[in-house]
Amino acid sequence: MSEGTTTNTYDELPYSGGAYAYSHPDRLAVVARLFGMTPAPLAGCRVLELGCATGANLIAMAAAMPDATFVGLDNSARQVADGRARIAELGLTNIELREADIATAGASLPVFDYIIAHGVFSWIPPPVQEALLALIGAHLSAQGVAFVSYNTYPGWRMRGTIRDVMMYHARQFQGATTQVQQARAVLDFIAQSALAEDSPYARQFKADVEELRGQSDSYLYHEFLEPVNIPLYFHQFVERAQRHGLQYLGESEFSTMMPHHLPPQVAQTLQKIAPDLVRVEQYMDFLRNRPFRQTLLVHRDLALQRQFGGREIADMELASPLRAAQPPVDERSDAKVEYVAPNALKLAASAPITKAALSVLALRWPQSLPFRELCAEARSRLLVAPTAAPDPVQAARDAEVLGPEFLRIAAAGLAELRMRHVPFTLQVRERPLAWPVARRDAVDGNNVTNLRHEVVRLDEFNRQLLLRLDGTRDRAALAAELADLVATGVLAINQEGGSVTEPAAVRAVITKAIDDSLVVLARVALFPE
Repeated sequence: MSEGTTTNTYDELPYSGGAYAYSHPDRLAVVARLFGMTPAPLAGCRVLELGCATGANLIAMAAAMPDATFVGLDNSARQVADGRARIAELGLTNIELREADIATAGASLPVFDYIIAHGVFSWIPPPVQEALLALIGAHLSAQGVAFVSYNTYPGWRMRGTIRDVMMYHARQFQGATTQVQQARAVLDFIAQSALAEDSPYARQFKADVEELRGQSDSYLYHEFLEPVNIPLYFHQFVERAQRHGLQYLGESEFSTMMPHHLPPQVAQTLQKIAPDLVRVEQYMDFLRNRPFRQTLLVHRDLALQRQFGGREIADMELASPLRAAQPPVDERSDAKVEYVAPNALKLAASAPITKAALSVLALRWPQSLPFRELCAEARSRLLVAPTAAPDPVQAARDAEVLGPEFLRIAAAGLAELRMRHVPFTLQVRERPLAWPVARRDAVDGNNVTNLRHEVVRLDEFNRQLLLRLDGTRDRAALAAELADLVATGVLAINQEGGSVTEPAAVRAVITKAIDDSLVVLARVALFPE
């Protein structure tokens, strides 16, 4: 995440980035398939990340996809060195990090199926932005997909004001660390006293400030205190991409392209006043005050299919956390049932096969299931006496219903579509073995990457437990080591408002906590198959 004028600051204060789920080639391939492309299979694909920082995003991908090839570029010598050390520790051979500048790196690069530029575009000068787009145009394979994230208007106007306040105050001081300290001080001042009034402006300002106060020093510095930060409107970004032979495919977060959160009359008006997709997206940015985009680009000569039928997901895997709001559910009836997600979003379904499929996925969450298997398992739940031989005619009918239904559910952000099987298990071995990438992350702190390419934040007990899940210890050995940490003051055990220190009591509490924690760690995809 460092190019152009920002080299020295990234060497002084490296960016503490991690895995970023929306940049994963799996998500890129899903959107490409939905819009009629034939993206490269993830097994054996070639992935490039521009501005890779320490490579945390790519390293997790490389560890989970050993048959693919990964290259990361960054012009911070310190960050590249740190990333190479991590790669060596993990013993990965399918990833390479290079110290290079985007503006001059193109000549030495081959063609890639997926190109990622997360947290780069808005933070480099315009000539380097053009070089980045040119590099994508020249080095993206024929059916390749590029991911570019950037700050966008109108939503970034408020954050731009916060940036102005922070920079105005911090520029009096020298050094990245001191400037971040001073920026935090002025944020605290604003949050505590500067905005006492209760107006829409004040509420939004306070909300943004409160969110920033919880961010890391490296995020605050490189997002708000770097000399270059250039937001732009979505349509301006697309126009610049077009000059390099690229066109707009969609957003990595597919559900954001859908007007489902807008009133029906607003969505209808959008269709009248915005004759093309780019205009629709720009108007939705105005309506939603969007501050950030994760845009996917492809070659301009590709003919994209913008109408969905449901068959596009026939070869995908699906997952969904939806559960019935008021169980039990009569899956064989046509009665409408309301389902709710962990984030409180709701969706209604009435078709028996849809309700049965949602029940199947709820039992498996967060694991996914191939679409055809989902159809078969859902049908088996509806049969009074399941037969040995499936009915191919009924299977085709089920697919015709479930394809459009799950596109609708995914468009609402309530189902995941995947092009690959994610290899994690919910079962815990006698000698538990956690993913090596997550164990290595836990050495540095409480944020670890799981096999779903998500960042999971652990409390200190779970961090210490995860560090020891290398497949050599059973529960008794784990309990003994964690009890030693309590005895030496590294861990504290509290129960019913008091601290537990008596050895037998500590051991009993820890033994139960380990059992509970292993289930939790499995549910957040930290145990490989």
